[in-house]
Amino acid sequence: MTSETVEAVAVALGRFAMSRRPVRHGLLGVSGGPDSLALLLAMAERRGGVAVSVATVDHGLRPEGAGEAAFVAALCRDLGLAHRTLVWRSPGLPRGNLMAAAREARYDLLSEEAARIGADALMVAHHADDQIETHLLARARGAGGSALAGMRPWRDLQPGLVLLRPFLALPKRALEETVRRAGVEAVADPSNADTRFRRARLRAELADGAHDLAAIRRAIGDASALREAEDAHHASAIGRAADERRIGVDACGAADFRPGAGDAALWSRILTAVGGGLHPPPRAAADRLAARFEAGEGKAATLAGCRIEAGRGGLVARREFGRAGPPGVAVAPGALAFDRRFTIASIPPGRAERIEALGRLGLGGAAQRTLPVALDRDGSLVGVHPALQDRFAGVAVLAVRQRVGWRIWADLPGEPPERLTAEPQNAANPSKAVGKDLAATYLRGRVKVRAP
Repeated sequence: MTSETVEAVAVALGRFAMSRRPVRHGLLGVSGGPDSLALLLAMAERRGGVAVSVATVDHGLRPEGAGEAAFVAALCRDLGLAHRTLVWRSPGLPRGNLMAAAREARYDLLSEEAARIGADALMVAHHADDQIETHLLARARGAGGSALAGMRPWRDLQPGLVLLRPFLALPKRALEETVRRAGVEAVADPSNADTRFRRARLRAELADGAHDLAAIRRAIGDASALREAEDAHHASAIGRAADERRIGVDACGAADFRPGAGDAALWSRILTAVGGGLHPPPRAAADRLAARFEAGEGKAATLAGCRIEAGRGGLVARREFGRAGPPGVAVAPGALAFDRRFTIASIPPGRAERIEALGRLGLGGAAQRTLPVALDRDGSLVGVHPALQDRFAGVAVLAVRQRVGWRIWADLPGEPPERLTAEPQNAANPSKAVGKDLAATYLRGRVKVRAP
C-alpha cells in the first residue's frame, strides 16, 4: 500500500469535516478497475471512525460485468467489508445516449444504496488525469472562469448525501502503483480506450504530448481558487439574507426573496432550484432579470422554469407549470425525488403507480399545479402533497419534504440556514388519510379519487 493514497483519503475526509461535518459512513463505488481498487484498499487500511461499505454497479453492457462484480465482492470479503452488486438494465438506447444513461443510472443506483444503508458519503476514485480531461472538455465547449475548475473535491448529491473525490490531486499512475504493490490484478475496461468516445481520444492526445500539462494544471488551480472564492461569497450572501429574513423557502418549494446589495449572483441559484432545473440559466439573463426587479421595472417575469412576481414584501419565485408540467416518476421502493424539488419519503403501499404534478389532472392554481400527487394504475388520486389535504378530503397525505432550499445551498461550505430547509410538521408526517369524505364535492366528475 502506498501512503499517498491513504493520506489523500485522510486529507479529503478532514477537509470535508471542516467544510461541513465528519463522514460517518462511506459507500465506495468500486468497479474493479485500478482507480476504484486503490480507493478500496486505502479505505480498508485507514477506516478510523468511518464505517465503510462497498457497491459495484453491473451495467449489463459487457458480458464480463457480472464476473467483475463477483471479483470485487470476493475481495471485499477478504478485507472484511460489506459489498452489494447493483444491476442496471439498459433501456436499449443508441450507444452514445446509452453511455450517458449508464453514467446517470450508476449514480442513481449508488445513491439509492447509500440511502438504504444509511451512508452519508459516496466515495469515488476520480483522479488528476480525469480532472485534466474534464478541464479540456469544458474549454472546448467555450467555458471560462470557475467553470474551468473541473470536478469538485466534494459535491452534494442528495439531501444528506455527498459525493467525495479524494484522489483529484493524484495521477492515475499512483493509483495503479497502489494496486500493483498490493498484489491485486485490476479489471481492464476496454471502453476506456475506445476512441469513439471523446475522453478516450483526449487520453491518447495527452499521452502523445499534444497538450501543455503544466499550463493546464495552473489553469485548473486558478479556476479552482476562483470557484472557492465564489462559493464563499455565495454562502456568505445567502447566510446574511437568511439572518435578515430576506430569503426563505416554503413547504411548496416557493422561494420568497428580497434582494439586497451584492445579491445578483444568487438569482441563478434560486431560479435553478425553484424551477427544478438541472443547469442554471445563462448568467447574463439572470443578471438582467435581477437588474430589472431591483430597478422596480415590472411586476412579473419568467425564466428557467420559474415565474417571479413582485409584491410589497419582495419577490416570490414559483415553479412554472409550462406546457406539459414537471415530468412524472414511477413509484419504486424507497424515497423518490420529484422534479428535483421534493423528496417523497413514503407512498401509500400497494396502490400508487406514479407521481405526477396536480396540473396534469387539469387542476390547481398557479401555486398548486406543480405539487406532487400519487395516482394508481387507473389514474385515480391516492395521495397528495400536504398543502392539498384540505382540498382533497379523504385522500392520503404524502410524506413530502421540499428540497429547493437544499439545492439553493448545494455545494457550499457549512450547513444551510434553517430558513431554507425548515418544514411545517405535517409535511414530514407519514402518509395518512385525512378528512371524513372521500372527495370534496366540487371534484366529482372532474377527477377520480380512490377511497383510502
